[in-house]
Amino acid sequence: MTTIPGARSNQAWWPQQELPPQWWTPPELPAAAPQPSYQPPALLPLPLWEQHAALAEPLLLAPAPTGYVAPAPYVEPGYQFPALPEAWSQPATTGAWVEPAPVAWAEPAPVAWVEPAPEASTQAWPEVWTDPAPAEPWAPPEAAEPPPAADGLPLPADRLVPEAQPVKVSVDNNRCHIYGICQQEAPEVFRISEGGSLHYTGAVPARLAARARQAVRCCPMQAIAISGGAPPSARRHRPAAVRPADYRRIVVAGGGLAGLSAASRLRERGYDGELVLIGEELRRPYSRPPLSKQFLAGELGAEDLTFRADDTLDAHWLLGTQLLGLDTEQRTVELRGGERLPYDGLVIATGVDARRLPSTPVLSDRVRTVRTLADATAIQQALQQARAHHVVILGGGFVGCELACTARDLGMEVTLVVHSAPLLRRVLGSQLGEVVGRLQARAGVDVRLSTRIDDWSDTGTGLRLRLDDGEVLDADFVVLGLGSVPRTEWLRGSALDVTDGVLCDAGCHVLDLAGRPVPGVVAAGDVARWPNARFDATPRRVEHLIHAVEMGQHAADALLAGPERAEPFTPVPRFWSEQHGTRLQAVGLPALGERMEVVEGSLRTESFVATYHRDTAQGSQLVAAVAFDMPSQLLDYRDAIGRTGPMPRTLTSRRRRR
Repeated sequence: MTTIPGARSNQAWWPQQELPPQWWTPPELPAAAPQPSYQPPALLPLPLWEQHAALAEPLLLAPAPTGYVAPAPYVEPGYQFPALPEAWSQPATTGAWVEPAPVAWAEPAPVAWVEPAPEASTQAWPEVWTDPAPAEPWAPPEAAEPPPAADGLPLPADRLVPEAQPVKVSVDNNRCHIYGICQQEAPEVFRISEGGSLHYTGAVPARLAARARQAVRCCPMQAIAISGGAPPSARRHRPAAVRPADYRRIVVAGGGLAGLSAASRLRERGYDGELVLIGEELRRPYSRPPLSKQFLAGELGAEDLTFRADDTLDAHWLLGTQLLGLDTEQRTVELRGGERLPYDGLVIATGVDARRLPSTPVLSDRVRTVRTLADATAIQQALQQARAHHVVILGGGFVGCELACTARDLGMEVTLVVHSAPLLRRVLGSQLGEVVGRLQARAGVDVRLSTRIDDWSDTGTGLRLRLDDGEVLDADFVVLGLGSVPRTEWLRGSALDVTDGVLCDAGCHVLDLAGRPVPGVVAAGDVARWPNARFDATPRRVEHLIHAVEMGQHAADALLAGPERAEPFTPVPRFWSEQHGTRLQAVGLPALGERMEVVEGSLRTESFVATYHRDTAQGSQLVAAVAFDMPSQLLDYRDAIGRTGPMPRTLTSRRRRR
């Protein structure tokens, strides 16, 4: 079923209604369809139509960030309201054949949600809807081609822990930047319209509660709040509760998002033993992507970055604690001061550190990296105190490019010095990197490609940099955005393979130098290197926020299951950025691509979707898709990442229509 603006707004009238999947083809219209004497809104059950007619204002989804009036309810020509599964508690209803009305968007002030009065209904409705048993999801008959999948490999979303209670969600419009991550996590709850506004269903039934909660975890701006339901610490009465006899204490080494995600999943799975989280910073886990953008710009404060999901976690926090060593034989981790903390199970999630240049004057307060909240705070204060006018940024990756955007927005003169050419070449390739370069140059950034710094000096009032072409740059401040290195120094001598991160098997269990799984030890997040069977058998690290959430969850599952029963971790990597107002989003691993093809839009307009392919023994493989200002269109390509052979019919038809 084609998705157009307003197509999902019926969920606001009846959130518990089971809607057909987007790929479902409706049955043909009977030759003689009965015509009703009046036409209620499409898909609206007849008893609720009487409530709707009595309202002074129409019902609609909560808008963000700009106001709009909900369009007329839409229904496909010939679409028949589907019968509900018998497991549903609400009575069966019938629909009506309706000719689709043209959809027109408007931009007046938002219309507030109006709760229907109970007495307006001609039928008694239960206060709390019960959802169908989670045994088998209902599917409409004669379904068309299902959503494309990569050789049947499951996505992490397929392994979410079901919830038995409905929840409510709300969005802070001031924080939301419409990155569309929430739509990727829960398309039944969140939707980005063709006009770029975020629409969402406030009341989420229990069958979708786990997906909605995952969207909260993955939101980089922490713009989504969730209420109701049962937090992880309250779900340990589940029949699936797990507490292996040898896992009395599980230690999570790392106080970032991957560690928090692993701890939360352990509670969700019913683990009720002791849970200890060790972090070097003095703060609870927070979102790092906004550090180089919204935090430096003053749009978000430190408290705004703290992860709000699963804040009821029942665990011991050892913050401000440095890890010094690991003894896998004795099952202990060594802490600063010589203390040894025994563990039965261990999750390694220590993340990465910012990379530095050997020739950098590290003792100068005018040279900073951006990795932690303390780093970003120091840069923010130094820029304000020095009243910096000229900032030099080293590095043409995402951090360097986003820092350039922030500095320009603050009115500074910015020089971006990059060793390679063009920008983001290692991530997106040359063609899309040139598009990013145009965006930066048009915003006034002085981009120096294929350039190195031969000499540094601190003049007392600033920094003087001599470039390899002989030019001298005088700067008030220098920020390094040169990438990262895994935090594995504390694992030296532990018999683990820590070459470019902690080596793991396909199920996230840590391997020793002989390639054997270490009992009771898993790894997750930026520090972990593992083979993703969606692509090939080569172990790689992935450094993205969503990956930290998903791998933390899978590592917890693998720890409880053991190396023999752990399923392989086969996610679709996803990341995003914002370059001077242009939203860049990607799924997959573009760096693996051998060929790039623009399948929607055009490079000239800087609004497009590009796919990346490579040749394998099984045929051409789709390894990534990147969208510039097309977040909704990108969603169609996510589940096909890793697929070999011809493109799915749903995607080739989109390409023909462009």
